[in-house]
Amino acid sequence: MKDIEIVNHFLERNEYAISDLQNKYGSYCYSIANNILNNHEDTEECVNDTWNIAWNSIPPVIPISLKAFLGKIVRNQALIKYRTNHAQKRYSSMDSVLDELEEIIPSPSNIESEVDSKLLSDVINTWLGTLSKEDRDLFIRRYYMCDSVKSISQRVSFTPNKTAQKLLKLRTNLKNYLIQKGL
Repeated sequence: MKDIEIVNHFLERNEYAISDLQNKYGSYCYSIANNILNNHEDTEECVNDTWNIAWNSIPPVIPISLKAFLGKIVRNQALIKYRTNHAQKRYSSMDSVLDELEEIIPSPSNIESEVDSKLLSDVINTWLGTLSKEDRDLFIRRYYMCDSVKSISQRVSFTPNKTAQKLLKLRTNLKNYLIQKGL
């Protein structure tokens, strides 16, 4: 089923829209949430929350890319769940991903920082546009989709060490780019 047909089901408030999402994007959303949470029950909850948020968001929002729209929602839901669980000392699987970027990108803590984070997001998106498709995919899989180094290595047919080295090189490149842009 095409994305436009799924969106039309949402616009018509047709309940088949949810089952269409589950059929087409269920494994994609599950993968993103599970990479962050590493817990089946919490992952299922985030995916179900994603369907609910999509139902309540479409309309008025009509996504240009349904896959990206759902990916952002499920990722945000999983990160919220992760932070809640992490505060309760239930998880530590995400720590390495966050630690790798911590030196480069500070976390926002006030209104001024929120404005700066929008600028930072725009600069990072511009930087991603300068990368090769392979490097961009590598970076997004690790730092957006939170795939493990091992999983990425298998996907791109590299050794885990080579993948880790490429990720280090990309982080260094990003750091230099951010410094060059005054961030």
